[in-house]
Amino acid sequence: MQFKKEDYPIKTLESIGFTRSKCKVCGKHFWSKNTRDYCDDDECRVKLNLPAYDFIGKPVGKKKTYLECWKTFTETFEKFKHTVIGRYPIIARWRDDVFFVEASIYDFQPYCVSGEVEPPANPLLVPQFCLRFNDLENVGVTGRHYSGFIMVGQHVFNRPNDFIYFKEEGLSYIYNLLTEGFGIPDEEIYFHEDSWEGGGNAGPCIEFFVRGLELGNQVYMQYKKIGDKLVELETKVIDMGAGLERFPWLLNGTDTSYEMVFPEALKFLEKFNITNEEKIILADHTRTLLIALSDNALPSNVSGGYNLRKVLRRCFSIIRKNNLDLNLVELMKIHSTEFKIYPELRKVNFDFVEDILKEEERKYKETIKAAIRTIKKTENFDEETMRTLYQSQGITPEIIKEVKPEIKIPDNFEVSKKPKKKEQKKVFDVDGLEETEKLYYEGKTRCSARVLKVIDAVKKENPTQKESDKPVILETDKTKENANVVSEEYLRNIAKSLNYNWIILDKTVFYPKSGGQDFDLGVIGECEVLEVIKQGNIILHLVKGKFKYDDAVELVVDEARRKQLVQHHTSAHIINGAARKVLGEHVQQAGAEKKIDKAHLDMFHFKKISDEELAKIEELANTCIKENHEVSVNWLNRTEAEQKYGFEIYQGGAVPGKEIRIVNIKDWDVEACGGLHLNNTGEADIIVITGIKKLQDSVVRIEFLAGKVARDYLEKMEEFSKQCAEILDCDGEQVFDRAKELFEEWKRKRK
Repeated sequence: MQFKKEDYPIKTLESIGFTRSKCKVCGKHFWSKNTRDYCDDDECRVKLNLPAYDFIGKPVGKKKTYLECWKTFTETFEKFKHTVIGRYPIIARWRDDVFFVEASIYDFQPYCVSGEVEPPANPLLVPQFCLRFNDLENVGVTGRHYSGFIMVGQHVFNRPNDFIYFKEEGLSYIYNLLTEGFGIPDEEIYFHEDSWEGGGNAGPCIEFFVRGLELGNQVYMQYKKIGDKLVELETKVIDMGAGLERFPWLLNGTDTSYEMVFPEALKFLEKFNITNEEKIILADHTRTLLIALSDNALPSNVSGGYNLRKVLRRCFSIIRKNNLDLNLVELMKIHSTEFKIYPELRKVNFDFVEDILKEEERKYKETIKAAIRTIKKTENFDEETMRTLYQSQGITPEIIKEVKPEIKIPDNFEVSKKPKKKEQKKVFDVDGLEETEKLYYEGKTRCSARVLKVIDAVKKENPTQKESDKPVILETDKTKENANVVSEEYLRNIAKSLNYNWIILDKTVFYPKSGGQDFDLGVIGECEVLEVIKQGNIILHLVKGKFKYDDAVELVVDEARRKQLVQHHTSAHIINGAARKVLGEHVQQAGAEKKIDKAHLDMFHFKKISDEELAKIEELANTCIKENHEVSVNWLNRTEAEQKYGFEIYQGGAVPGKEIRIVNIKDWDVEACGGLHLNNTGEADIIVITGIKKLQDSVVRIEFLAGKVARDYLEKMEEFSKQCAEILDCDGEQVFDRAKELFEEWKRKRK
């Protein structure tokens, strides 16, 4: 994509005496005070037999430390009325399309960029820590690559009725930063014209270089890309990102940027007999891990957690290979005091960090022990083999290379990727219908409503799909050897004769299946409600009966079922709060289900939960019930909710919309949640944890019951205990010991 000269801030560039030229190597246009025919990109310089970076040993501008460079950013942009905000956590909990934050603009996508939600400040400056794992092999080699780095973000969001500034002013601020802030002579600065596109948006951008080093780029997010056409956006955004680590490198002319970024950590590593590259890897990786762990991210074998485990195991590998007596926690403690840009790191719970590292080291040693045998027996190491070895035994490509250094790992090879979000397919035609009024949020279980649309439940919604006469097996008979085989047409005719229809009403008291909570049941008129679903803001009811447009109907929800579902949902929040108190603040919800007869809560935790910890969680959960904490529900602006409660509100995943529903169990748990809840925790009555299981690495499931089904369960267990006591001819409290005694006796006699 190419933009014209007029698409760039040429007024500012010309006012500072810069002229436009074209690079004879890459063909791109650039602006400078010098008359020459090549740009300042390091690759172009190398092709012309010039040094890639011409500042090493020859520093440019005012000498400043890493921290002083950040202070220069803040002083400059505060002068231009920007608000400096704190960094966002590295786990992008507010988004469902990415795992980690990789650029400062991620903080404000999609809602602030779209103009749907107010940013926390406008304009603003943010020192965002970003994680990128695609260049791990270059860490310690190029002098500038990191697994985690600070991207200083300069952002402004221009709305139709609230224009702040755009290209001309934006670039003038960067020029002021470079010349007055950092003292870089303007003849050393090169502004390159480029283009950018991503997430369906596009725009021109300006990159700024000094002596071959790209310091940052300023994107002018101006268009929406529709096919091959560019359509002007209503909200125009400046997205400037600058790698902070590069500035002290340029200003001091050191061999690499690492000496300027974590000198104390490297000094600590001087006592160990390892290569300079290994020292840098250890320093870089432990800094990344420290920030990730402080943000409650956990190493694992799936999704983003895999990359954290990958960098940690690179550290373990260096320690193992060189037989080092090195405690990584000590190195992280140095980072926590040296990395003054983030003072919150001084409050990190290092006992928790050490606990995680010990558990990860134990898993690593077990994997290495088994891997050595497997790898030596394996001859072929193609991508599929490496993927299989990881998925079946946890043997990563890095471990393979450690055992067999001659093995080449394909570029950009990944054993675990976060699945792309599938686009939600339109199931029903609800175009033109107004949003259903949701009375269930008011706690109502009865109301009058009007029918807006009736949809035949057996009609195929995709008109292009051909009807098939392919025989199908009745669900109830699939396990039988002589299963009844009938045609789809036959099944459709049966369903039609039963009058199954989806109806849409102007309002409803029926809660649809959502957020892990099962749907309400009951009656509409005299017809049984079989299922309730949500499509966008429309609620659809599957009923057994006939209705027609504009019918007036009465809705009645099964209140006993509703109560049980709500008890289970609020109890999931109670258990989540209890688990965080027992296991640590790193515990985050990974999923949940609340049915009428059972419920479970999945959570991220790095090791097995002991029986004592589980009992304590149950005890605390019931204490919360006895203390009768208030459960308040409020709709808040997204930005307001995030600033007030933090990003841990996204426990069940990203929540869409400008306004989000906050469920606050006072002094216990706060979450963004669309489910139905009790008025206070006392209404949950009782919580019984019935089991626990490991779902996958670093994810455990707590199964529980609440309310009536919990009491029914306890009665059943008590009756079962009595029956066992009678059979074993002992008192109830002796059942376990007596059963164990009989089992041991049986084993002896069997031998």
